[in-house]
Amino acid sequence: MNIQRLGLALLTSLALPIAASAQADTATIENEFLVASMKDGQVSLYSKTLARMAVSALGLPAEIESSAARPCQDPVWGTGQELLLTDVRGWTTSIRLFREHPFAHICTSAGNRTGEPVSMSQAPLFSYDVDLGIPIDQVRTLGTGGLGPMQAEGSYSWSVVADPDSRRGIVAGCLTHETGVGVFFPTKIEGQDRGRVSVRGDFGQFRVLPGKTRPIDTAVLGCFADARCGLEAYADAIARHYRIELKPKPGVYCTWYHSGASDEVRLAENTAFAAQHLKPFGLTVIQIDDKWQAILPRGFQHEGKIQTTGPIKVFVDTNANYASGMAHTAQNIAAHGMTAGIWFMPFAGNFRNPYFDHDIFAKNPDGTPFHDQRWSGTCLDMSHPKAQAFVAETVQRIHGWGYRYFKLDGLHTGAPSKNIYVNTKYQDGSFADSRLHDPDATHLAAYRRGLQIVRANAPDTFILGCNVSQNMFSMGPAFGLIDAMRIGPDNGGAARGNWTQVVKGAWHGTNLYFLNGRVWHNDPDPVYVRPSNPLESARWMCSWMAVAGAMHTSSMQYAELPAERLDLLKRCLPSHDFPARPVDLLETNEPRIWLTGNQRMNVIGLLNWSEQVADEIVYDMAKLGLDGTARYAAFDYWQDQFAEDMSGTLRQTLPGGSCRILAVRPVADHPQVLSTSRHITQGLMDVVQETWEPTTRTLAGQSHVVAGDPYEIRIALPASGTWKIAQATLDGTATEPGEATSQGVRVRFQPQRTGLVDWQIRF
Repeated sequence: MNIQRLGLALLTSLALPIAASAQADTATIENEFLVASMKDGQVSLYSKTLARMAVSALGLPAEIESSAARPCQDPVWGTGQELLLTDVRGWTTSIRLFREHPFAHICTSAGNRTGEPVSMSQAPLFSYDVDLGIPIDQVRTLGTGGLGPMQAEGSYSWSVVADPDSRRGIVAGCLTHETGVGVFFPTKIEGQDRGRVSVRGDFGQFRVLPGKTRPIDTAVLGCFADARCGLEAYADAIARHYRIELKPKPGVYCTWYHSGASDEVRLAENTAFAAQHLKPFGLTVIQIDDKWQAILPRGFQHEGKIQTTGPIKVFVDTNANYASGMAHTAQNIAAHGMTAGIWFMPFAGNFRNPYFDHDIFAKNPDGTPFHDQRWSGTCLDMSHPKAQAFVAETVQRIHGWGYRYFKLDGLHTGAPSKNIYVNTKYQDGSFADSRLHDPDATHLAAYRRGLQIVRANAPDTFILGCNVSQNMFSMGPAFGLIDAMRIGPDNGGAARGNWTQVVKGAWHGTNLYFLNGRVWHNDPDPVYVRPSNPLESARWMCSWMAVAGAMHTSSMQYAELPAERLDLLKRCLPSHDFPARPVDLLETNEPRIWLTGNQRMNVIGLLNWSEQVADEIVYDMAKLGLDGTARYAAFDYWQDQFAEDMSGTLRQTLPGGSCRILAVRPVADHPQVLSTSRHITQGLMDVVQETWEPTTRTLAGQSHVVAGDPYEIRIALPASGTWKIAQATLDGTATEPGEATSQGVRVRFQPQRTGLVDWQIRF
């Protein structure tokens, strides 16, 4: 039996009434956040946080024949309660609530009461009607395609429905991706002032044997006073479920955007330069990209020309640019105290190349290899033992050469599918009827198996996935199996000052900000500081990355950079690990305000997304996330000056194509560090301790500095009293303070060593 794909028309009508239960007509379960009730054959979710019936109807695609409320236990989430619903097909839906957890877990299992296997590529799972107490035309939805009204454009893996003014909203997402990916379709309900989100599972292939029940996946659904907090809680839940412990965030040099794969001579020169000039600031990885690999291994005999699609996908021997072999280059990189990185495509091949055994490929319905003509090539079938062994051998070979940073491209080929680059909103048909060797494996399960093989054969290696824009199905199933992900498409045009490319990585990184530092590190692609990118554009890219805490990548023969451009890289290395949030995420599709900070200070990042038109930003400071009643001292990083104190409302005008980075602290009755020169985040990362001793009138602290890099501390002064520096020392060495103004004073030191240093400033 084959269940055909179900169209959107069916998806938008899934809120079916639940039939009277065979076991209990009324049942209720609850925790600290939610009450799930079944009454008169209808399931609803009451939000204690929002004090309203936020989900007025939770609908299922088939009539329910029985239900039960009972306790449940989960190895990750502990003790809870569930409503277990069984429909006439033998499918079950379990709605579970756990202690101290803000989400309802919705677990679906597919049953088969027929006498033959049931196969499907997609299946409707559930829907939920949302009511936030405002007109539906004012409601906004946020998904992988960005921010918009309630509309039927699907989002992969997660969805938000929110009131942009109050930020109240409903956050839903796939907690697990073991069999497929949930796709979320928000729509308006005809004739009602409410919206509905319909959820479908996409698998590629999914088979249930006669008389069996097969788990699909678990989704979560929660109601939040601030939907941004809900997104962050969703990412935290993923990290908890998959027990994610992230490797440290690297600073990366990538060869691709200025020299392809480069060559062993130029790479050795760049490695030596980077080790001396950028490694002390946080550049840690030297990564070689595509075009290092030869089309066939040495000694492999073949007659005629081999046709290729996209990159060469044989990762055995090298081209002439690395004549000494890849192990030689890896050893040289390691000798400079840096990590050797390399690009390859683990799950793709070329059926026209005789190196590849056709058994390892996914198949078309006619048995021919499933091939993406656009770029990605022939997709490996990661359900096949031969393909699994092939990938393990490739990873072992490259790991054995000494590479401990992998950039894995074409990830979607692990779930045999089309390259639909650039993909954000849902596109149907990307699996294109590709077939797997194991009829019981889903495409996404095969993909996860492939990533597990990579991880198992290189456990000490930092793994960057590349990239979700080729096919967003590759995003969710990679959770828990990689350390970082390219969350956007290539941005190489920014090197030439193309404004659309300048802001591209920031848009994609902002939309998926909640995953960064929780599920993986977001890689927005490189920043470009070369002179061909205008200075303001280079600052814009560096500033967004620095404030957002995204992973740092750059691509340049560093010795060719002017000193002032090289300095831009130093000021955004390394990337911070503090919580960072786009303030106006639910208000505009191009969020202009970022906030990050710690207990000592905050940093506000302001971005003008228009290249030509000035942008006036007026924003309530309480809504921004600061104390709306306090007065804040401020320092403007790029203007290199103390700014006017601010209170109540943030008011800034940004010229076209510009940004502004403000360090802010509540005004104090004593001197305090407001900013430093070390990093764009102005002391957030480098100042690790600061104390004020009133009896000796001494400001003291500790900072991370770099030898030979002038270190300036900008100190905000109280408006009252007379403040003059009597003595300033760094590691016991005195320096002369700069001239004071009514707002503050500067002290510049010349560090003699790299590391943590003590400083004292006596007034």
